[in-house]
Amino acid sequence: MENTAVNRKHMITLSIIFIICVLTEVFVCNANSFRMGLNPSGTYEQKKYTLDQLEITNADVNTAEGTVTCRSDYGGSVFIHIKDIDTTIGSIYMDLTIPDSVLHYVVCYTDEANAKFYRSFDREYVTGVDRTKWFVCHLSGRSAEMIIRLDGLEDGYSFSLKEIQVNKPVPFCFLVTRFMALFLIASGIYLIGRSGFFLSTAKNWKHNIVLAAVCAVFLLISIIIYNNSYGDVRLNLMYNCDFTDVLIKRQLHLDIDVSDSLRALENPYDTSVRQTQGVEYSWDTAYYNGKYYCYFGVVPALLFFVPYKLITGTYLQCNIVVMVSYAVYMLFLDITLIRIMRRAVADMPFGMEMTALTILNAAVNIFHFAAEPSFYMVLYAVGLMFVAAGFCCFAFWYTGRRTNRLLLFLGAVCLSLAVGCRPPLLMYTLLIIPFGIRVIMEKRKAAIADMTVLLIPYLVIGSALAAYNYLRFDSIFEFGVKYQLTAQDQVHGTSSLYEVPTLLWLGLFQPLHFSAVFPYVFSPDSANNYAGHFFIGPGLTSLTGQTPLLWTLFMPFVWKKWRTDHDAFPCIALAFSAGTGIVMLVLMLLNSGVEWRYTSEVAPILCIAAILLTANIVSRADQEVTSFLLTLLFLTAVYSFAVSFFRAIAGPFGYTRTYHPDFYYALERAFSFWK
Repeated sequence: MENTAVNRKHMITLSIIFIICVLTEVFVCNANSFRMGLNPSGTYEQKKYTLDQLEITNADVNTAEGTVTCRSDYGGSVFIHIKDIDTTIGSIYMDLTIPDSVLHYVVCYTDEANAKFYRSFDREYVTGVDRTKWFVCHLSGRSAEMIIRLDGLEDGYSFSLKEIQVNKPVPFCFLVTRFMALFLIASGIYLIGRSGFFLSTAKNWKHNIVLAAVCAVFLLISIIIYNNSYGDVRLNLMYNCDFTDVLIKRQLHLDIDVSDSLRALENPYDTSVRQTQGVEYSWDTAYYNGKYYCYFGVVPALLFFVPYKLITGTYLQCNIVVMVSYAVYMLFLDITLIRIMRRAVADMPFGMEMTALTILNAAVNIFHFAAEPSFYMVLYAVGLMFVAAGFCCFAFWYTGRRTNRLLLFLGAVCLSLAVGCRPPLLMYTLLIIPFGIRVIMEKRKAAIADMTVLLIPYLVIGSALAAYNYLRFDSIFEFGVKYQLTAQDQVHGTSSLYEVPTLLWLGLFQPLHFSAVFPYVFSPDSANNYAGHFFIGPGLTSLTGQTPLLWTLFMPFVWKKWRTDHDAFPCIALAFSAGTGIVMLVLMLLNSGVEWRYTSEVAPILCIAAILLTANIVSRADQEVTSFLLTLLFLTAVYSFAVSFFRAIAGPFGYTRTYHPDFYYALERAFSFWK
């Protein structure tokens, strides 16, 4: 009877939330549709201007054909002057046909507070996004005139202009996805700390379906972003073309001619000398003993690109490999997280599992990889896929009866293959050490067979990689990174521990920047006074800035609580894992620099450690505190999801906005509904 009353209360509250969200979508997100549509006072008088009624300067105007053509000898900008408005402007509607996808413009206006074009604002007209035909104004009283200024147009740029309307009503648009997002967030805030479904510590198939749905949402959004980001497939790349060809020919060096100017340099790795002297060279290759080599890991090429070329006769696109591999990586990682959480903190509420999964998936940047799937990302995506698959095998082997040595073998194969993608991923193998020691202590004689099964893949694959390195660079440990021709000299460049504080600030602690302009979340300032050089990539996003839950790692009381509630081994294992993650982060920052693709490699370790510490606190709290903590964690998950999504849409190189502006600006208008 009590459960029935509680469920009835939840249903009534959810119904109220549903109605509020509907009203919000109708009357808040579509407020501009009612503003001029319902105009009983006649404040917003509608007026229409055709091309022959507009004053257009610095361009040739053909009123018969309705075209405007920019001429550079007339001036640097085209001005569309709307005169004799003499009414309050609520919106401006423009019916244009432009030769490309986006036309940026500046609006200069007059009103009762600005008689001389003192104020202005920016807008954009986007082909395929009808909402951009309007821009909404909130000016001070009546306006006399307005100028639409088009800057930076090339000579001969021509567009057609059918009409401009003042105060044409903005169309009503009930956006289902926006409404659903609002409803899910509001419902989640209410239910996460009150519903027995989320507070339950006994998990069933319904809970597993919800977890699968969380994962599916990330995958679906990633696929949508991917399909609307990388418009240029760029097949003719060194890795998937040149490198694939030479591997098929059983050749180690690339078939790229070395210029005499590069051969003549005393230090060919000095980027400043190559640039100032105009030396011809192949970017992002390794140069050694007069030949070019590929320093990117050989494993993805051997497993995917070479077989694809042999079977189909065509080159496999790097962006496809990135998207598929990273999706598989996230699936294995999610399974591993749930397996570890249910083993280490079995009595945690389901709400903790769901929010943890959301935070982890946001932290590992699947949206970023979907938005920027260039060939640089191949090694990260494939390498992390093998890491997650390896640890998934280990998790099921270790938490089972530890008799299925096939899982142990497959786990070792995957982790050793990851090293052939990205050598720094070898650090992940260190996480096995505490568990290996415990297995040896518990099983002793049987552990010899386990360790043999574990070591065989490392020895075989490691020996093959060592031979591959030696044949190219006369060193079994050199993958070619030292001899790369990129932005900095790796042969003579040095790193210093004095860099660590600045690098940790930029890569781990620095807060993000927020703005009222879409996409709202921006990279922080990377300026520093360090007298030395390290790489700072575009799209700088600190780990704690994107995933605030990581601050848990620096709270002594949560570690003390973990030590109190667990035996010695879980304490050692978690501390060792978190410490390994921090060391891996520092080494990565020193050797590679600060960029989201570098920190994405270490994010899973730190995030899972923070999740386990938090889950332990939640599971030991009373019901009232648990409800509060779950609500707070849900809000944290929403924040991390939003940051990951918006940072991906912006992108370090803006692929989404460049290749699919219709998608980008449709999103922009959906979120910036007031425009």
